[in-house]
Amino acid sequence: MIRITARWRATAWLALCLVVAWHGACAANVILIQKSSAQNPARLQLEKAAGFYGLSIAISVADLAHEDAAANQSLRSPELLAVVVNADALGFVNEKKLLACLQRNDGRQIPLLIAGINAKTDFEALRRWSSGEITGSQRSIAMRTNGWYAVGTQNDVTAQLGGNRLPLLADDASYLKLSKDAPAERLLEVKSATAEFTVFVRTAVDNRKLFFAAETPTVEIPTTPDPYRQQAVFASLAPSMLFLRYAAGEHAWHSEAEYANFTIDDLWLREPYGHVNYEDLLRHSKQHDFHTTIAFIPWNFDRSQPKMVALFREHPDRLSICVHGNDHVHQEFGPLDSHPLQGQVEDMRQGLARMERFRASTQVPYDAVMVFPHSIAPEATFAELRRSHYLATANSLNVPSDAQTPDGAEFALRTATLQFGDFPSLRRYSVETDIPHAQLAIDAFLGNPMLFYAHESFFATGIDAFDNTADFVNKLQPGTKWRSLGEIARHLYLERLRDDGNYALHALSATIQIENTHERDAVFFVEKEEDFSQPLTVQVDGAPYSFKRDGAMLRLSLPIQAGRVKTLNILYENNASPTNIDIAKHSWRTNAIRLLSDFRDNVVSNTEVGRRFIRSYADHGRSWNLAMMGVAVLLAMRTAVWITRRRRKAHSGGARILPASQVG
Repeated sequence: MIRITARWRATAWLALCLVVAWHGACAANVILIQKSSAQNPARLQLEKAAGFYGLSIAISVADLAHEDAAANQSLRSPELLAVVVNADALGFVNEKKLLACLQRNDGRQIPLLIAGINAKTDFEALRRWSSGEITGSQRSIAMRTNGWYAVGTQNDVTAQLGGNRLPLLADDASYLKLSKDAPAERLLEVKSATAEFTVFVRTAVDNRKLFFAAETPTVEIPTTPDPYRQQAVFASLAPSMLFLRYAAGEHAWHSEAEYANFTIDDLWLREPYGHVNYEDLLRHSKQHDFHTTIAFIPWNFDRSQPKMVALFREHPDRLSICVHGNDHVHQEFGPLDSHPLQGQVEDMRQGLARMERFRASTQVPYDAVMVFPHSIAPEATFAELRRSHYLATANSLNVPSDAQTPDGAEFALRTATLQFGDFPSLRRYSVETDIPHAQLAIDAFLGNPMLFYAHESFFATGIDAFDNTADFVNKLQPGTKWRSLGEIARHLYLERLRDDGNYALHALSATIQIENTHERDAVFFVEKEEDFSQPLTVQVDGAPYSFKRDGAMLRLSLPIQAGRVKTLNILYENNASPTNIDIAKHSWRTNAIRLLSDFRDNVVSNTEVGRRFIRSYADHGRSWNLAMMGVAVLLAMRTAVWITRRRRKAHSGGARILPASQVG
């Protein structure tokens, strides 16, 4: 290993000053110091994490010479939130000078991470930076098949993730060698049944906390709509994601509150419906603190029982209604070649008209959040939902049936997206299958709304079937707000603190209720992605409000007093009126399907054999339909043969020839 002399270090420090100062002109939130401009795993992961949190990043290369004073100005910028030194530049940076630059007059210290530590790192410099706690790094053959990342507990860095397991993605990994009895906080470790290695720590050096992370290999994770790939994506960025959230705090994109919802599909307001008793469900929701939304089929708009109507009307904090298709026939919002878009538009608008009649007759409100029957719709349907003034859609997948899953970590890590038709699409989890705890912990850590759903058969074991999930969420994230899907859609935005004390706000819904939860008045600088493909207007609290078009972004500024709420509504041109839409049930086929579905849920599901059939049909409906069609054809053929034989027999019996002796 080549020794770096003190003179060389001083020269390199002067070199660093020039580059930091040059990049500092853009007032970066994060400065990455590395030996060269080449891409490397630490830089790639840091850039992805910074992009997710909405932080600007500047890359500084320690290979020139300039005045020392230039660095002070950049590193003391009020917009600077974090500094990362790639391990390959350790020997070129004077740690005392750098740490002095990161000390603020008010006592704050800009957090510092040493990243990308591997077997090639200058171990002498590493010992010096860590006060001897970290002595080096080695590479191990990590057990991808039986190993995992273990997240450290009881600290302010890992937060809700503490104690969870993340997937191990590479066949080998670098780890940190710690001195015996080193007091470093172990934030992330690689573990298996037989070994454990530390990969990310926080240490205390001269009354200052520093972070050290071993190099995490860059792994290609297949881009699919599978929501559970979130765990692998987060694991590949874990040290950077953890560090930057800790360092940036309110300056990073975050949700204004933590939200959750439980939805039961297909039910209407009769009791019991299958295995669901609403009164018992309400009692459990109060005891275990959760909210239940019924994904209500608009075809059922005129079938509600008065007692159940009163229950929903009296408990809007625990029970709510959203829209589940229209007639709920098989894939009524399916592929466009078999379900033309115009027919889908008629269905979605008739669904709203029916729900308006339901609201008028019951005085029970509903949320215009679409839960698609059977499977998610094509992308063109999303734009029409927006035009028809739906709030959002929530399904097991948030990628339309005919769309490609977007690349990038941000899409995989957020549960809501505006990528398709500029319409909010949220993903939700079926509680009828096991949901990995790590998945929910990541959602909690990132501030994603946690949405769950089930069908009536989920409660075959008892009305308490959802209690454990609710308890887990409330323990994982105390203070979780269990709300209706509409309430969550109206709070679907991210905010971050600006340097001037105001807030940037990124809206993910056309209707949002912006709440100033802070102790001071503030201006919220709102942005929302828009393709401006149709005329739109903006209202705030029902009054017209001016906005600016900035490329594919709608922008406006909105002053809000402390503790006050303002409702921002983007209205899209739409000539359809629910009062002019026929809501009658003309189709005998649809009527038969709905009545058979009620028979399925209220009779067939009462037995284990029946529930198995329902689950099998839900998973393999096409195969069951083909099988039943085949059986029907065989029965028809056999019936035809039987009828033919009967006719022949009857014909031969009626034309019997008499002997000649009997002929008169």
